[in-house]
Amino acid sequence: MEPSTPQISLPSAGHPQQQAQAQAERDFDIQPQLLSSALLDFRLQSGLQVAYRTDDVGDLRTQGLTGSFTPEAALRRLLAGTGLVFRFTAADTVTLQRAVADQDSGPVRLAPVTVTARRTEELLQDVPGSVVVLTGEELERSNIDNTTDALSRLPNVGFIGGFEPDNLEISIRGISNTLFGRASAPTNGVFADGILLNPSGNRAGINPNLVDLERVETIFGPQGTAFGRGTIGGAINFVTRKPTDEFEASLETELGSYPDGRATAIVNAPIVEDGLLSARLVAFGGISDGYIDFENEGDPDSIGNDDVGARLSIRSQPIDRLTLDASVSFDRTEFDARNVVALDGLNGNLATGADFVEENSLDRLLASLQWTYDFDVGSLRSTTAVFRTELDAADDRDSTESDFFEQYLTLEERSVSQEFRFESERFTLPWQAGKLAVNLGSNISFTESRSSDLTDPGEDAFALLIGRSDDGSTTTTRREQNLFNLNVFGDLRWRPIPDLEIAAGARVSRDRVRQNGETLSSGLTAVTIPPVPFNSDEAVFTSVTPNISIKYDWTEDFSTYFAFATGYRPGGFQQGLFGFRSFEEETARSFEGGFRASLFDDRLRVNGSGFLIDYDDIQVNAFDTVGRLTDTVIRNAAGARSVGAEIGISAQPFEGLRIDAQNGLTFAKYTDFADAPEGDLTDTRLPLAPVHTVSIVGDYEHPREILPDARGFLRVEYSYRSSFTADTSQDNPTLDGFDIVNLRLGLRGERFGVEAFVENALDERYATNAAAGAFGIGPATVIAGPPRHFGVRARLQF
Repeated sequence: MEPSTPQISLPSAGHPQQQAQAQAERDFDIQPQLLSSALLDFRLQSGLQVAYRTDDVGDLRTQGLTGSFTPEAALRRLLAGTGLVFRFTAADTVTLQRAVADQDSGPVRLAPVTVTARRTEELLQDVPGSVVVLTGEELERSNIDNTTDALSRLPNVGFIGGFEPDNLEISIRGISNTLFGRASAPTNGVFADGILLNPSGNRAGINPNLVDLERVETIFGPQGTAFGRGTIGGAINFVTRKPTDEFEASLETELGSYPDGRATAIVNAPIVEDGLLSARLVAFGGISDGYIDFENEGDPDSIGNDDVGARLSIRSQPIDRLTLDASVSFDRTEFDARNVVALDGLNGNLATGADFVEENSLDRLLASLQWTYDFDVGSLRSTTAVFRTELDAADDRDSTESDFFEQYLTLEERSVSQEFRFESERFTLPWQAGKLAVNLGSNISFTESRSSDLTDPGEDAFALLIGRSDDGSTTTTRREQNLFNLNVFGDLRWRPIPDLEIAAGARVSRDRVRQNGETLSSGLTAVTIPPVPFNSDEAVFTSVTPNISIKYDWTEDFSTYFAFATGYRPGGFQQGLFGFRSFEEETARSFEGGFRASLFDDRLRVNGSGFLIDYDDIQVNAFDTVGRLTDTVIRNAAGARSVGAEIGISAQPFEGLRIDAQNGLTFAKYTDFADAPEGDLTDTRLPLAPVHTVSIVGDYEHPREILPDARGFLRVEYSYRSSFTADTSQDNPTLDGFDIVNLRLGLRGERFGVEAFVENALDERYATNAAAGAFGIGPATVIAGPPRHFGVRARLQF
């Protein structure tokens, strides 16, 4: 006889297909035991991930079960009499929480959030560190389809964001890359399902189309142990939705005022029943006239942007213990020119004086194969990935209608990586010493990057400088860089008592950087920019990046933590006017403390953190002068410190109303930069580091249906960035802060939705970057953010 129990399955978060894996019957054999051990057996036999708070499970026991059940029915039996309920929080993840006595009449509760911030699935409130998660539902409701839009929702994050897809730079807690893509690793890693998209620090790969995502996780502070090199400021991980064995299809379209339009189609289908093989196809495309006009009548009316792409994912479970995931995605973006405008152009019509050069294009391809095998003692996961980026771009460097300087850049980058990871939570220590979880692995990657940068002085430049026409002079810098990285990592999480977790880990990395290049000049430019012959060199950098954390659960609803973490970026080489220059690695040490609290029956969650980061041997740009020639070089010349705090609030005070707020405060300054080329910059602010960042989102959905399966909603989104400097040059101005308001109104349902929106409703004119006139010619320019944009969006779910 099945025991009597009040257990219920909470409504599924997101789309209905997320419960598909719980519908097919499987054979279960789980003995009576501690619930924590039984849940591990359930994961192995069901193929579902289970997330829960350790103190919720505690020393609870289960009667077990034997027989053929659907995973959902099996989990109900395991939880019988425990006071716990479950809900699907991802396509293959269920999350446990304590039950409300009468779920229908009880208070509305915030849904649990599952993350992989420590490279293993767990509840957000169990992570001893600052993490902000944008769920798939939030991404959909905010119409976030690119990285720049997502960054505006994050505390203590600054960014350079333009209309062109290859010009995105990210600052987290004041730490950013100031080397304009010439490094050998990023400062802030951007990942897709744990796969690094900017292994060489190149910007072109980090602004993909954010389509059909399960969530976006931003992990703050150095992540050298969890994610590896190049995560000194933090890591951003895009987690895609995986196929399920239930048919689903959707179509979404959008029309905007630039004019612009987008369409996205999603089809998920079982190929072979019982979870043996399922596939998910996502296709999207968009076209936009953009928001920057050309002043020159002979050029196009405005800077346009067209993109198209697709992602195919396949999941197979040929046997109970083995899960196979394969995915391939491709996108191509074509854009006309940079969206730079004169500094004073922000006060009027957004227009550029630049000449139209030619079409630019960016292609990205990501393919991955992952298999996970569940043993009795844990699981082993293998991830193989290939990532390729190709960029062809042209830029009118003088940003005027005159023919002074044009620049042509080609970039091709390929990266291959292989990772093995073993994790287990099943170790019970002798002598009542508590429980131990382990996470061990190794990773190997190879990245090849080739670039060619051609500068072409035009007719007007020669007429101005020497009084005669162009003689065909050009300067081309060619660069090839090979990066090889091998690392091993691991962390241990010890719970001597249920309320206390002590975790420690480290990653040992070995990076080999090999680079060669040359500078070719012809005509009169060879006089001012002499050729640099072919050079080649290599260096090896090693690092150990440890971390440690302590977390204590004072009650079921309140916990505190302290964490120490380290980060590392390898050195490299630069091809300049005077040959090769080398630079060394940079490092960071972070101290962080924080808390997480759940109040009013989980209707209000508050989390806060304070941090201090010491940033050493920073790779910075400097000037090298020989005679009358001046070259920009890279050197390790500065130390910096970043101190600040983040606080986040999520509230659901009553049915239909959800409020989310994030507030960041950062004071990031150079502590030692007396020999900067511009003079003593000690105590000056780090670039792209606004002191204040704010994001507030309110979403109200009326509880009554206006149409069958459709409720009216109103959504208000507000974000603010205070003033910041574009870089350390004294020639560039401090950019004003800006605040953005977005409004959305419409109908929302499971099967369809329609909305009208106004983004940047107050038509705020702002810039995310600034630059002095190129080569001393032309006006100071800025990268302008988008002005007011309105339109309609519709979604149909089959």
